[in-house]
Parts: sequence; C-alpha cells; structure tokens
Amino acid sequence: MSTVVAMGDTMVEISLQVQDAWHTSPDVAVTESTVSVGGSAANFAVYAAALGVTSFVATNVGKDSFNSLLIDDLTNYGVATELVHRESERNSICVITIGADGDRRFHSYRAPEDSWHQDSEEAYLRLLLARIETSDWLHISGFWLQRARTAALVEVAVNAAALQGIPISLDPSPLLMEKPTPLVGWVLSKTEVMFPNTYEACAFTQTSTAYAAAQALSTMPPKYSVVTDGAAGSLLISEGEIHTVAAAPGPVVDTTGAGDALAAGFVAARLAGADPLEALQVGTRVAACAISFVGGHAGGDSMRESLALEFSTQ
Repeated sequence: MSTVVAMGDTMVEISLQVQDAWHTSPDVAVTESTVSVGGSAANFAVYAAALGVTSFVATNVGKDSFNSLLIDDLTNYGVATELVHRESERNSICVITIGADGDRRFHSYRAPEDSWHQDSEEAYLRLLLARIETSDWLHISGFWLQRARTAALVEVAVNAAALQGIPISLDPSPLLMEKPTPLVGWVLSKTEVMFPNTYEACAFTQTSTAYAAAQALSTMPPKYSVVTDGAAGSLLISEGEIHTVAAAPGPVVDTTGAGDALAAGFVAARLAGADPLEALQVGTRVAACAISFVGGHAGGDSMRESLALEFSTQ
C-alpha cells in the first residue's frame, strides 16, 4: 500500500448556507448550518485515505474545546495522526458562507504560531523526517509556507523528500501566488506537480485567463501543473503541452475542498501507475464527489464506497 504525508492546515469549518455567498447585507438569513472539519491538508489526507492510500497529516491542532472534534474526525476517516502537533492553545477556524449555486466566501482565523517551542519543534521534525523516509509522496498545503515556523518545517521536509527521490506536490494559496517568495520558487523547483486554481495561476503568471496562465506555466517548473477552473474543468500542463479535462457531472452543493479532492485523486492515481492525464481524470471524479456534500471532506465515506476499489493502490 502506498503512503503519503500531507503537510498543512486542519481547521474547524462553520458552513452557513445562504442565498448569495457574497451578500453584503449586515443581516443575512441562513437556511442551514454545519460544523465540521476542513483545511487543505486535512481534506487532501481524507480523500487520499478514502482511495486506499495510507495517509498521514502533518498539521497543528489546538487544545481548546474543538480538539476532540478535529482528532476524532481525522481518525474516523482513516487518517493517521502521529504527525499532529498538539501544543497550540487555540484552533484555526473558518466561517464559510455558501450560496445557492455552491459558490462560497471564506472568513478565516488562523491560530498563532507561538506554541511551537524549540525542544518540541526539534522532536517533531525528527518524527516528521522519519515518516517521510518511508513514504511514497509528500504533499504540501501552501498555507504552511505563509508563516515562518511552519515554512521552515516545510523547507526541511521538501529537501529530505527531494534527496530521496520522493515526488512532491504543492497546493498553493492565493497569497503565495500573489507574492511568491524565494522559498516558494525553491519549493517549485523540487516539485513534481502544482495544483493552482485559476485565480492563483493568473496571479502567479500575471495573466488574465486559465489558458493564458497554463501557457505561461508550460515554461516554468514544476514538471506538471494542473490549473483548476471550476465548472470549466481543468488544464494539465505536461512537457510543454496543455490538455483540457472537463469537469465531471454531478450536483454542486458546496465547492469547498474541491481542489484538495482533485489533488488527492490525482496523487492516488499516479501512485497506482496512471499517467498524468489519466490521473487528472480520476481527480475530476473525486472532486465531483466532494462538491456534492457540505464541508471540505464530508464526501470521504461516499468516495471510499464508490471509487476506492477501482483506484486502490493496494
């Protein structure tokens, strides 16, 4: 069985279904509310696990009243939690307003980093590197590159994986693509595949359309890039060529976590021996499952039932 390590954020998600996610009124009616677990790394790890991959998440979970919710959620979805750092006082929280069309708006609070003490950080890093040595893939959530403490962990992990020839994927964040740092450029030089959405790809390449961004990315590292463009599908940039893959059909309830699900499907398929185009086709099907549920990875159980046998890496 293949093994992946996903590094990045896990957070509490409060999803509010409204008529218009971008409503500016001071008093907006909510038709349904859900409290669940999300975060880019957690979402990726859950969907990878649902597809038969042994999945570890390197993340930070606080000691407040949400602690059990987060840990239990990861465990229940089959994600290993030995790389969960648990010394923060508070957890990150995201309030998501979801419109009738499935579009959403995020209001994020990210817990401070001051809980990372030097001794515990060194012990955590040893544990992380030991796990990476026995893994088949390293996936990075861009949010962990936005802060100095976690960015330092990512840098060491990427270097270790690259030296051992372990493939690396990066799911960037808007801020990283708007203002890329030298570290981001270095990570991309070590990366097998990047998964920007259209906004991120356009911000990074200073273009205005998904296809123009794909053209610009075709001359840059990493080896492959996948530009996700919602209902318009995705673009795969591979060896200078651009391939279009249509979005898979299905109901759109909540698009939160769609990109994470697509990335997990792509990686799981690659570990099972699929070529990049085949892997993206798998990823689009996983994303379609994800957006038919409210929450970043609430479709994990459905995915396990519908696709795990077909795309298992066992």
